[in-house]
Amino acid sequence: MIVYLVREHPQTALDELIVLDGDDLPPEATVVRELGESEGMRYLHAVLAGPSPEEWEPRWQLLQHGMDKGPFVDELVRRRAVVYATRDRGGRTELLTIESLEYPEEGIQVPAGRIDHDEPMEAGLLRELAEETGVTRARIVRELPSFECNYRTYSHNHAFHVVVEEETPDEWEHRVVGKGADAGLTHHCRWVPLGADLPLWNTHDPMLAKL
Repeated sequence: MIVYLVREHPQTALDELIVLDGDDLPPEATVVRELGESEGMRYLHAVLAGPSPEEWEPRWQLLQHGMDKGPFVDELVRRRAVVYATRDRGGRTELLTIESLEYPEEGIQVPAGRIDHDEPMEAGLLRELAEETGVTRARIVRELPSFECNYRTYSHNHAFHVVVEEETPDEWEHRVVGKGADAGLTHHCRWVPLGADLPLWNTHDPMLAKL
């Protein structure tokens, strides 16, 4: 039995992987699902529920699409929802953006985050929107086609257009909640005019032209 043990790095928030023999699974790890069988060997997906033993640190590898670590590894890569939330005001469409007060060098972004394997995509993207902005009433319009970005990402990305259906200020500050590495950070949330040249992610965002 082979176990793929996955954790979210406590500082970088990137998913990392260690491949273990089933007999070496530590007590702070929990098996979450069976991935399948290949050449007579069972493969399991486990997550780390507690802190990683210090001697393991050199063994963690960045989990990303296409890595050659055995069968079913690509199924471990989480989906990521990118949420383009809009509203209509004064005859124009506005986009909800966020900026981290603690990390201003990250620039202007839109809400985004990874979805757990057992979490429906629609529920996950609305959860991310609520955790990062406090907005809890939004209607999903559609998934945007052919995801593109000009920044590095290690997830299976899905972008969605949603319409916010609650009244909010033009700008506000929100303390991020949830279990991710960004929990506790403060986001400056702001509505800005939607335009294809809006500088998101410190670069040009090709998804804006698809809204």
